[in-house]
Amino acid sequence: MQKNKGTIWAALCAIILIIGSLSPILTVSAHDTHHTDEYVDIIVRYYDSVPSEEELDPGYKNVRTLELLPIQTMSVPASAIKEISQQPNVKRVTYDQEIETSETTREVAADDWNQDMIGTFDAWDEGYFGDQIEVAVLDTGFYNHPDITYAGGFSVFDEEHELGPDEWTNDHEGHGTHVAGIIAAHPGTRGQGIAPNVNLYGIKIYHRDRGNRTTIANLMAGLEWAILQGVDIINISSGYPAHNQEMKEWIDIAVQNDILVVAASGNMTDDNPDIDYPAAYPEVIAVSNVDHNYAHVFDSMISELNELAAPGQSIIGLGTPADNADYITMSGTSQATPHVVGIAALLMQKYPDESASQIRARMQEKAMDLGEEGFDSFFGHGLVQYSPVDLPVEEDEPEEEPETSPEEDNEGDEDGSESSEPDDESGADNETDESEDPALPDDSTDEVPEEGEEDLSENDESVSEVVEEDNENETDGEEDGENSDVDDPSSEEEASEEELEDDESESETDDATPRSTVWIRPAVANGVATVSPEDIESVGDSGVLAVSFDSTLSHVDRLHLSSADIQEIKERNVTILIARMDMEWVIPADNLDSDDALLIFEHAGDSLPYLSVAKSDPLSFSIEQNGARETVFPASMTYRFFTNEAEVNQDYLYEWDTETEEWVVLGDRYTNGGVMGSSHSTATLAVFNPDDLSAAINNTRSSSSEEENNEEEDSESASESETEAEEVSEERSEVEENALNLPVALSGAVVILAAVGGGFYFFGGKPKE
Repeated sequence: MQKNKGTIWAALCAIILIIGSLSPILTVSAHDTHHTDEYVDIIVRYYDSVPSEEELDPGYKNVRTLELLPIQTMSVPASAIKEISQQPNVKRVTYDQEIETSETTREVAADDWNQDMIGTFDAWDEGYFGDQIEVAVLDTGFYNHPDITYAGGFSVFDEEHELGPDEWTNDHEGHGTHVAGIIAAHPGTRGQGIAPNVNLYGIKIYHRDRGNRTTIANLMAGLEWAILQGVDIINISSGYPAHNQEMKEWIDIAVQNDILVVAASGNMTDDNPDIDYPAAYPEVIAVSNVDHNYAHVFDSMISELNELAAPGQSIIGLGTPADNADYITMSGTSQATPHVVGIAALLMQKYPDESASQIRARMQEKAMDLGEEGFDSFFGHGLVQYSPVDLPVEEDEPEEEPETSPEEDNEGDEDGSESSEPDDESGADNETDESEDPALPDDSTDEVPEEGEEDLSENDESVSEVVEEDNENETDGEEDGENSDVDDPSSEEEASEEELEDDESESETDDATPRSTVWIRPAVANGVATVSPEDIESVGDSGVLAVSFDSTLSHVDRLHLSSADIQEIKERNVTILIARMDMEWVIPADNLDSDDALLIFEHAGDSLPYLSVAKSDPLSFSIEQNGARETVFPASMTYRFFTNEAEVNQDYLYEWDTETEEWVVLGDRYTNGGVMGSSHSTATLAVFNPDDLSAAINNTRSSSSEEENNEEEDSESASESETEAEEVSEERSEVEENALNLPVALSGAVVILAAVGGGFYFFGGKPKE
């Protein structure tokens, strides 16, 4: 009876364990296993249903469930990323990116030059002020300045947010209030807006504790609110460096809802040479920056994706208490963007039956052509205009403008007139210098990338350390990488560790653009995994596509990449990461040809020696391209096998050498629960404890020596037996003829028995040594 009870209890425990393994996503990773991890911000895209926040691991923070797409954003322990990506309902996991405002600070110019340049007053003369057009600005906050009226607002930072609540009316930076004022400040005031009668909504996506830095998750939450509000135009005077597929889908939803999205193309620096997202998306109007001479501002982004140009240098606008001034000047594509939004609002009122796309086409048509004739990368279609105006003749050659003394004199008069208003302008200048350039943004710039680097290294060793090791091998010399793998693994791996530490310490300055990593669960057909074009597109340039295989996909040991997949991968230098429960394999884009490729990571079988002491299953890696299996590749590939207590046991990763028919060390570096090694070739790999492997080899050699000795003794005994058998045969040769065959038969039997009997022969019922 007791035995039966014990059996039932064991069965119940097993059932509980099985049910626990099938729980929704984040209960899979037990909270107590992650409590020492660094937390990272991620975006989880599901296929369909989204788990309730109550079902998630209680250790996950700042969880937000979006409504229009099956997406959750959250902060999770670093080690949970891989587990999350392996859940059946998870389509993709991406790391959140930081977004920052796009303003710079320049000199003060005449208050209304920008309005004059784009035709604001012409619209007002016709009676258009943006009435009944709804505009949302996603920014740092919106101070209740007496010169502007808001229809409403929203903050993504509520009481439950990890950083704490931060009301939408709190503009800790002054950026959002300034941008909003360019659109809708009351007419007749010093910072009057372009379309002052619009219904303006301020959406706060920057928290006071983070200065001018925020995340894509916050931007998506703000976009969702604006879309649900049913606005006509969305202003985004912010940017981030790398493509994010979820963000792209939010832009698509806005466009599908007939919303015009306008964004800053970004301010060009050595660390930021490419156009920012979301302006880089074709569905968004990307805005570049010109000065009062219709000239391209030196730090305005140059890109074929620029669509319209607008005034953005030394724009007078609303100040905040933090600025200690009623009006301040700011510069940048952040300030250029609301000029396009304002003109769009005026045109929407004038042409109420036109769609957002029609208004967009109208602005392209009305734009004043600047620079080279036709579309160009500096100004796009040209300067945004309410109604077409010819460019002044002298502006065709902007380089000659400094020679025109009247213009210089006018600029000097303007500067003089501004400085003659100390109460407003001098205070504004001082506050602008303090709030825009120095301590706060600089401090956040120093701190935030540091956090990003920690996220990458802690979050995904296979994406940071593993991929970085590949890069080191390629940069420092491929031959050195091979030598470290084979000739002297211990010493070379130690040197590799030191180099990695040096690289990590310099990462803030050497790698300004964060590496884009996307985790996806592959589709499977006929036992072969595949990825979709959308999966590859979701990865930023020079990023990593992590193809994650959970326990339900353990039978899948092949990943097929089509020629179209490989073309996209190679053009954008995307690294492939095969991530299973037991191993990870990193394949650089350089190792893939233009034809279809089959990445194989199959069980190697049990025929190889010493597998009885292996700490992992032996896996055979190969890549089939152009109808053949290739084994040697131009770029180093990194392998990592996960084993229990690998660090304690000091297990090594071994490669089977087919020429010498022995296991050789590929790597002994332990990272995040596994041992890692790199090579320019594919092979069969397994993990061994070097002491166990050495003992097994020695035992085999000892056994082989004993067998050789036994064989030699058997050979000597056999010779003696043959000699004695010959003597017997001679003694029997005189026996009668009818018995002549007997000694021959016995002689043969003796030889066989000698061979089988281990050195004995049997004759006359008595064994003889």
